[in-house]
Amino acid sequence: MDEEKLQKYYKSCNEYFNKLQEEEFETRFLKYYKSLSSVKKNKWILDVGCGVGQVVIKLAKDGLESVGIDVSPIAIKLAVESAKKNPHAFFVVASGYHLPFKQEAFEVDCCLDVLEHLKYPELCLSEMLRVIKKDGKIVVASPNLLCPVYADGFKRGASNLKNLFSKIIRVNKKVGFEHIKPRLDWSGKEVGRDHDAITIIDPITIKNILERRKVKIVYQSSYLGSRRKILEMLSTLPLFRSVGGGIFLVGKLAKTRVYTGEEWL
Repeated sequence: MDEEKLQKYYKSCNEYFNKLQEEEFETRFLKYYKSLSSVKKNKWILDVGCGVGQVVIKLAKDGLESVGIDVSPIAIKLAVESAKKNPHAFFVVASGYHLPFKQEAFEVDCCLDVLEHLKYPELCLSEMLRVIKKDGKIVVASPNLLCPVYADGFKRGASNLKNLFSKIIRVNKKVGFEHIKPRLDWSGKEVGRDHDAITIIDPITIKNILERRKVKIVYQSSYLGSRRKILEMLSTLPLFRSVGGGIFLVGKLAKTRVYTGEEWL
């Protein structure tokens, strides 16, 4: 029921997406964009949960074939208007649970601040892996909602740390997500504060899901920015990349995979 309310919110709250358009590219999207922009110009990139399309449009301006999907018709309409008929930018209204593309259609696919808004993020990741070519790349970025910074009070912060370390200890075993009730702000003022999150995303579980699907993690950081080199360096250290405030994972798919009829392994 909470996910249904959340989907309705994204499909009807104009203020939310008007606010998203005001996000500063250099602050919010630069690192994410740089992780995608090295793709050759004849390859295809998919941005899952593209919002109003800032990253897709920037990639398209660089001549890269880029597709953005989002569940919100409002977001896609704004994205199309902003793209100004750029021949390299394409937008589709679609769910991350059911990507309307054939297997191995993209060289790279990615999502930024998306998985925490899904009740079943592992299903979205499976779909993303389905449409990536063999030896392709996946980029996942989001807040780490088990970071103590996101906790309301000391008690909750301590609980988050305990949960994180519990997952670290069980790193080679299957781990899952916890869910929370989203707080929906129809004024759009709370955009970027994760009040609309429905799943407590953490880097250990995301990495676990990807590695079980034959993805090799080639880069991991807990810093989503790109300007502070010291923070970037610290955020890649083993402990900090698990307990820091962000999740930034880059994975390479195995060249040889097996399709079970439901997902790639």
